[in-house]
Parts: sequence; structure tokens; C-alpha cells
Amino acid sequence: MLVGLLTTPVITRLVDPVEYGQLSIFMMYSNLAVMILCLGLDQALVRFYYQDDSIAYKRALLFRCIKLPIIITFWSSVIIILLSVFKIVSFEFTIPVMILLSVCVFVQLIYRFSLLLVRLAYKSKKYSFLNVLQKLTYVVLAVGLLYFMRNNNLLALVIATVSSYVVCMIVSILMQPEEWDLGRVGNEENIVIPQRDLLKYAIPFILSMSITQLFHAIDKISLNHFCTYAEVGVYSSAMTLVQVFAIVQTSFNTVWAPMQVEHYTKDPEDHSFYKKANQVITVVMFFLGLSLILAKDIFAVLLGNKYREAAYILPFLIFNPIMYTISETTCGGIVFMKKSKMQIVVAVGACITNIIGNTLLVPALGCRGAAISTGISYIVFFSLRTFIANKYYYTDFNLKKFYLFTAITCVYAYCNTFYKFGIWTIVSYIFCVVILLVMYKDTIFWGIQSGRSMIEQLKKRQKSHD
Repeated sequence: MLVGLLTTPVITRLVDPVEYGQLSIFMMYSNLAVMILCLGLDQALVRFYYQDDSIAYKRALLFRCIKLPIIITFWSSVIIILLSVFKIVSFEFTIPVMILLSVCVFVQLIYRFSLLLVRLAYKSKKYSFLNVLQKLTYVVLAVGLLYFMRNNNLLALVIATVSSYVVCMIVSILMQPEEWDLGRVGNEENIVIPQRDLLKYAIPFILSMSITQLFHAIDKISLNHFCTYAEVGVYSSAMTLVQVFAIVQTSFNTVWAPMQVEHYTKDPEDHSFYKKANQVITVVMFFLGLSLILAKDIFAVLLGNKYREAAYILPFLIFNPIMYTISETTCGGIVFMKKSKMQIVVAVGACITNIIGNTLLVPALGCRGAAISTGISYIVFFSLRTFIANKYYYTDFNLKKFYLFTAITCVYAYCNTFYKFGIWTIVSYIFCVVILLVMYKDTIFWGIQSGRSMIEQLKKRQKSHD
């Protein structure tokens, strides 16, 4: 979290919003391409990973899941490079940047599968190390290259970005030599899920993940179309600050995604496990989101004078990590019942909402309009995901209480989007937190009791050890 918090202000003080906006568009294209080219087989790896505990099975499953995406990505990258070098197609970026974009997509795809293996094995220290390594490598290289390449800041940032992914990809593979010893897979074909079954589960994700990635990117696309790179840069800087808060989202989702599948496999009738997780993460995410809105002006100061507008963009962007993280606890029915096609419905609904919202609000309100549209579309995303999942595996998540507090948070975010910081900001923050504590008092008391119980157990273990 600390590395992420320091990285963005360092870069924003060295480059203009225009160049930062161009880098954001570069990463948007890269992430969109990776999501499409994975062919949904990264999700198949998650779904079938725990069906056998042997290394031979996991190695063969990885090979089956990554083989086709690597082949397609390689040839797609070659074609893009040729089209760019010979100027057959006119792209948005220069030839060197387009070549690096192709390389970035290929490296990111392999790194995605490698990082998934770390997550699925619950190797949290290694996962944290890789994330910190990526940020540190990026910022160190970026600062150095920006000094030596002052006339081409975009290329310097792109080189630093691609290099950081290359380093992490190599390190992550070296961390898991047995799983990545794919040369031994030939003799293990009979112990893995048939390719037909993997593709049957994965194919719906091609469309759903592509639409989901478009849903994530439509705000930047709209700003790029209706406004300028500078506004994209300011908006992206605010989004990056939210991603610092999203470290909680990343940490929780990293563990929760495989954990819920494993729990369902062992005890499919235990609904209380998911309900308790939902209540706890709801309290945590809303509390952190409200606190981030309260401190928005402090974070904006860190970015520099050219990025001060980010303070008014940030409030509605908090619904991204809040709604996505909480929905991870309510969407189990889609995963458990293998209804991956329903992910398409969720993605389409949220994407259409975001497109309409951005079309109406961005021309009038610019970055603030894009943030409001994004926040509302994530609430729609949560609603669709939860409603559909409950059709297949119903769990009582007490949604009336959830939506009531969501409405209260929306009002607080709206006021902080259009009005300057004042005493009312602090008073209304305290009011919102008190309402949260009252509404979820049972969950909070349970958390306190669980914490005390854990402390007592640790003390007993310590006494026993002594």
C-alpha cells in the first residue's frame, strides 16, 4: 500500500497530465487485449485447480489452459508489429510504443497465469512480494528513464512498465519450477480435465471478460473521445489513488476466490460462511471508502498542482472497489453451478449503464461525469451479479440494509464531488460512520469477539511454548 501510495505522486510530479493520460490509454489497450486473449481459460484454471492435489495434475492443467492463449497472443503480436512497422494501419501511438504494446500483452498474459498459480496455492507472501516488486521496478526505472529521455516521457514510462512486467514474470515462474516444468506434461495427459470441458467452461468468459474490460475502460474511452489526454491523465491519477485503497480489495479477492470454491467443494450446504464474509467485508469496505472521501484533498495535494481536480473525481470512484469486492461474496452461485454464461449478462448490463452514463455526463461534467457514471454502473454490476447468483444458490445477504447504506454513501459522495471541503464534510462523515456501526452492530460485535478469541489463543500458545 505504501509503495502504491508513493509511486503515483512521484510520477505525476515528473510528467504532465497529457503524458500520464497517454500511458493510461496504453495500459487500457493492453489490459483489454489480455482479457480477450486469455480465452477465459484463466478462469477455467481457477475452477478446476482443486479437483486433484497432485503437482502432475496442476502442471498438466496449466499446460492445457495456457497453450492456446500463448499461441494466439504470439501471432497476434507479430501481426500488430508488422502492421505498425510497415505502416499498413495507422495506430494511435508511434511505432516503438506499438511494438512495446505487443510485447506487453504477451508478457502480461503469461504473468497472469503465473500469478494465478501463486494465488491458488495461497502463497500470500510470494504474491505480495511480486506486487511490491512490480511497483518498485516500475518507479525506479521510470524515474531513471524520465531523467535520460526528457524529450519522450511516454516512451520512458512505457519501457518502465513493460520491463517491470518482464521482471515479475521471470521471478514468478522461477518461484514455481515444478508447476512450470511443462516439458513433462506429455506423460500426464490422461490425468487432466479434457480440453473440451475446459473450453466449454471458458468460452463464455471470452465475451463476458471482454465486455467487463470494456466496462472498466469506457470512462477513459469517453474522456479520450469527448475531452483530451490531459483530462484522461487527471482522471487516471484519481483512479490510481483509489487503487491504493483497493489493496484491501486485491488482498481479499486473492484469498477469497479460491477459498469459496474450496469451501463449497467440501460443504455445499454451509451458506453461513458466505453470509458472514459478506457482512464483514461490507463494513470494512464502506468504512475505508468513506474515510478515503474524507481525506481526498490530502491525496490530491500529493499529486501536484496540475492534478488537483482529482479530489473531486475520487468520491464516486470508490464504488469500484467497494461494489466489486462485496460482490465477490455474493456471486458464488454463478461459480458453484458453473453458470459462466451468466457473467455475460452481468457484464452487458453494467457496460450499457456505463456507456449511457458517460455519453450523457462526460460532455457536460467532464471527469466528474465519468466518475459518477462509473460509480453508478458498479452498483448495477453488484446488483446483477448478486441477483443472478441467488437464483442458483440462494443466500440471505440482507440486501435492504445494504442498499440503504449504499444510498447514504452516494449522497455523501455527490456532495464531495461538487462542494469544497468544510466542517460539514467532517460532520457528515461522522454521521455516515455512526449509521454504519449501528446498522452492522452484530457483525462488529462478532468481529470484536473473534479478535479477542484469537488473541487469547495466541497467548495460550505462547505460554505453552514458554
